[in-house]
Amino acid sequence: MAAKPKEFTSSVVNYIPKIKPPEGHSIHHICCPHDCPDTCSMLVTRDDKTGKAISVQGDPSHPITRGYLCNKVNHYIDFVYNENRVLYPHKRVGPKGPGAKFERITWDEALEAITDDFKNTIKEYGTEAVQPFSYSGTLGMLGYWTMDSRFWNKMEAARLEQSICIYAAMWAGLYTYGMANGPHVGEAARDGCELMILWATNLVSTGVHSIPFIREAKERGMKLVVVDPRKTRTTMFADVHIQPKPGTDAFLANAMIKVIVDKNLHDVEFLNEQTHGWEEFVEKVLPKYTLEEAEKITGVKAKIIEELAVEYAKTKKSYIRANYGLNRHQNSGQMCRAVLILPCFNGSWREECGGVAFGQLEEMWLRFDLGKLHRPDLGNRAEKRIVNMVQIGRALADNVGDDGNQLDPPIKTLFVYNSDIANCTPNSGNVRKGMSRDDLFITVHETFWTDSCMYADIVLPADTALERHDCHWAYGSWFLGINKPVIEPLGESINNTELFRMLADKMGYVDSTDNAFTQTDEEIIKDILLEAENEDGERFNCLTEGINYEDVVKNGWARASTNSKRRDFLNNGWETPSGKIEIKCDAITAEYPDVSPFPEYVPEINGQYDPAKSKYPIQVLSSASHYFIGDSFQSVPRLQGMQSRPTVELSVNDAKARGVKDGDLVRLHNEQGETYCYAVIIEGLLDGVCATQKQFKGSNTPGGLNVNNLNSEMLTDFGKSPTFYSVLVEIEKASKEMSEKAIKQGA
Repeated sequence: MAAKPKEFTSSVVNYIPKIKPPEGHSIHHICCPHDCPDTCSMLVTRDDKTGKAISVQGDPSHPITRGYLCNKVNHYIDFVYNENRVLYPHKRVGPKGPGAKFERITWDEALEAITDDFKNTIKEYGTEAVQPFSYSGTLGMLGYWTMDSRFWNKMEAARLEQSICIYAAMWAGLYTYGMANGPHVGEAARDGCELMILWATNLVSTGVHSIPFIREAKERGMKLVVVDPRKTRTTMFADVHIQPKPGTDAFLANAMIKVIVDKNLHDVEFLNEQTHGWEEFVEKVLPKYTLEEAEKITGVKAKIIEELAVEYAKTKKSYIRANYGLNRHQNSGQMCRAVLILPCFNGSWREECGGVAFGQLEEMWLRFDLGKLHRPDLGNRAEKRIVNMVQIGRALADNVGDDGNQLDPPIKTLFVYNSDIANCTPNSGNVRKGMSRDDLFITVHETFWTDSCMYADIVLPADTALERHDCHWAYGSWFLGINKPVIEPLGESINNTELFRMLADKMGYVDSTDNAFTQTDEEIIKDILLEAENEDGERFNCLTEGINYEDVVKNGWARASTNSKRRDFLNNGWETPSGKIEIKCDAITAEYPDVSPFPEYVPEINGQYDPAKSKYPIQVLSSASHYFIGDSFQSVPRLQGMQSRPTVELSVNDAKARGVKDGDLVRLHNEQGETYCYAVIIEGLLDGVCATQKQFKGSNTPGGLNVNNLNSEMLTDFGKSPTFYSVLVEIEKASKEMSEKAIKQGA
């Protein structure tokens, strides 16, 4: 990191609500647990007489979220008190699939059924026949990966490669910089940034609390450039909007670097001192990234690329915030690397507002004592089979593993939590086919009656953030917060940690000499996440230095300590094999022999320059909805009213060529499958590109399957991530029969 960043307000400041609660009411701090970089600090007003939460609002004392909640979480009371919540254990009666019927059972009956299946499966097939499946339904540190990891480790169950979102970008960062990131958007904007590039980043919909900082900086003269093939809510207030063809960002970034080097604007001193392999990169790789070729490949005018490159080179106080839209192409790893090395050539890392970041994920989550958190010593699970969640469809339906070979043993037990597997995974039609197997016992722990529940043998009730204890680290800023229960759990709902304590007890895993399954949530937070020390008496995680549990509880939030010597990378070196920023990274080629050690552009499979485009001419970008996070918030009536059906954005020319008008139901299809959306015609959208929402509920989609039914299980060039944006389709107006069926379905 460059100069030490200025600190925000201390975590020990006592918060006094600006508005006193009504008599008989109290205000409580919680954190938003959902998959968003901001981790909002929230205030919940509770009626102390009834014990019911009556309102949520943003915490005005929080330096980042500053009293504002996004459109989704602003309706959190409707989320908690929702008629679609699962409140009691249920077992299925009758066939699996849409419209499945369930009857209420007791917790004892549910646990008995689940553990009987565990024992029978293990006895007949072995522990690898038990497959857990989970992801980001909650991003609380406890709910996401503590007691559950301990339970599966003790059982020695099959492992899950949780690479469905960020791994290509995360590994691009780790390969290039090690455990290092630039400042978050708010800090960069506040600390004097003069040129900010949001690359594949729609912050208005996916990180809205950065927007006020950006607006304030723009008023002070900062220039905002957005690089995105689409037109979004964020591009609307950009000073410059650059629209490369999807999957060509590596060529664009390298062409910018070539301009900088050719005009002798690169920071040679920084490159020599802080980077590895830059001269070889310039000599062997850059020559082919000419402006003429860049215009041909990316579709961006050569003059625009040159102007941006020169301005970026000359503006030392510049910052790039990349986002995970770069992470969802088949060539994502190298594409992310190309964007990541740009600040090396203008030396912006020297500035406290400079550099580049995908977020703060690597440092926040990967510096904890994971051994103490997960307890791998409880069993010998490290050598057990691992299934990539991106390819869970073929594992369940076709009994095929990551290596293309038959699974031995097959998956006989599937335990789903923190995820709606039926909608969030690629090749979702095949996933549902696999889940329909009569010989597969499925348990789902869920807050709402999702599509996945319809395939379960047992459905268990999960709680919400208002009902649980947890610790939350933001992955887009340097802040953390602690949840303590505000209300009693509704019905018989429980959190993840309690569920796995109960299962551990039922399986006979509890050991009186070991607290693995008896630690309370509060003890875990103190022992591992906030106050853990190494054998030298130092904090294991430098980011928690100076942070006290009681102070965080009292104040509602704390800022991570980023002034540690362990983060002074310019002076102490980067956490890479060379100790420098690795523009040339031999570790990539060692792991992936077909991938260059340099950031290179390689045309993506199922992308703009794939021969398959002649048959399927439109590339699908399925990004986050402005109104939903996954499918949970689709159960909130007010949000349903804002977007009640899936839409697909089409360019004027593409719509005209297909006889499609605004509002028409259209069929998106390829050799993988089909889905249906309602057309929205967008001026300025690139021809040959369409945009829709990821994870729209299949049950709310005409035909019953969302856009993930079109996605293959192909992985990225490295990082083993999904290729949700490497999808080519043809689009046609839906038949009259299908349109009428959709109306009857209410989708």
